[in-house]
Amino acid sequence: MHTSTLTRYLAFTLGLLVLGPTAAWSQAREVYSSPASLLIPVSEAKDGISADLGYRLRQGFSSRNAYYTLDENLYYNLHWEEFIPHNLIRRSGAVAELQYALDDRVGRVRAQSTLGNLPLDELIADPRSRIQGWVVVHEGRIVYEQYPGMQEDDHHLWYSSSKSVAGLLVGLLEADGKIDVNGSIDTYVPELAVTNWKGIAIIDILDMASGLDLHENDVTRIDPGHSVGNLFNTDLLDRTGLGTLTANEILFGVKNKLPPGEIFEYSSLNSKMLGVLVERVSGQRVADFLSDRVWSKMGAEGDGLLGVDLWGGAAIYGMVSSRLRDKARYGMLYTPSWPVVADEQVVPPELMDKIRDGCRPELYERAMQARPQAERDPERRCNSRQWDAVWVDGDMFKGGARGQGIYVSPRRDVVVAYFSTTPESGWTAYARAIAKALAPES
Repeated sequence: MHTSTLTRYLAFTLGLLVLGPTAAWSQAREVYSSPASLLIPVSEAKDGISADLGYRLRQGFSSRNAYYTLDENLYYNLHWEEFIPHNLIRRSGAVAELQYALDDRVGRVRAQSTLGNLPLDELIADPRSRIQGWVVVHEGRIVYEQYPGMQEDDHHLWYSSSKSVAGLLVGLLEADGKIDVNGSIDTYVPELAVTNWKGIAIIDILDMASGLDLHENDVTRIDPGHSVGNLFNTDLLDRTGLGTLTANEILFGVKNKLPPGEIFEYSSLNSKMLGVLVERVSGQRVADFLSDRVWSKMGAEGDGLLGVDLWGGAAIYGMVSSRLRDKARYGMLYTPSWPVVADEQVVPPELMDKIRDGCRPELYERAMQARPQAERDPERRCNSRQWDAVWVDGDMFKGGARGQGIYVSPRRDVVVAYFSTTPESGWTAYARAIAKALAPES
């Protein structure tokens, strides 16, 4: 019933050689985003994957299988540390226990997704959604929590939800007076002065508007001849057909494309560069700086994990792993309920103002104009400092591949966090609908 990993890999590799990345991706897309009906149910991960199945799923790891939805992802997403080197994101002190005030309104919230207009309870129970964990915190208390595809203390990969952490760490250094985000990146990383990164303002990297040839999409992500695909292959330890460049050499060697500061073009390479910046300015590894300034201060239940490349460079663009409630605690740092989890205000108020009010709507608007067929949300105002969306009411969202998400509503004091292993990632509408349902007048 399940297509073999080896067959998928060989067919796709042959397609790259014969057809090129664009045609190969079109040919392979359905295989690499298998229908949920053909995949192992996520409930098997909650119940405990057998030794034999675990061994089989481990064998298919590659830079392509690690990203696209396959049986193997059910194992990868919960055991990422078995495949990639990691640094520890250390917790400290007493656990900030979250009280429960379960609210049955949340499970009845409806939103439109690729599975129709289902109540949240039905969406989570539907095997097609492949949702593994979902938690909602309102005014500092858990009002909804489900774990259909993982244990409560499992670590799950955040994917690109991790990028919001990169934005926060740069914001903390900015608040310390150690970074001027309107200054150029090569001021802080001098060797970039002889690369195409020279003169690019840090704020343009934060806002995914660097202008460099690093736009991440279905084609560039799997093209080993493009800087995006090359970096992903390298960070994911897939050496097939690659040269001897280090991850930073690939990152620093990105080509020019457009003037910076003109248009939003999403790329993990921007986030990876922010990790380089954090380490140069702080003098610490990203994981240690994150531990000291954030994770150790939020009453986390467990340590987090941060994947690194072979040279120790942080994959802050997507390789944070943690328990789901700790992801929610991270989101709470941006809300009025931060005192529930922290003894001090971790996210500076001025940074919140910059994320919500200091963004540049024109960057997002130009990106939408370049994609006339894209579905548009009239309430979505901008992207900002590694957050995918800031709405007109100040709510914020950062998503990740295969259905990960962190939704923060500072005005409503709501956090929604979830993990999935799904071909779809359209659960944002549910998060926004939940926030509105819990505080309709805000």
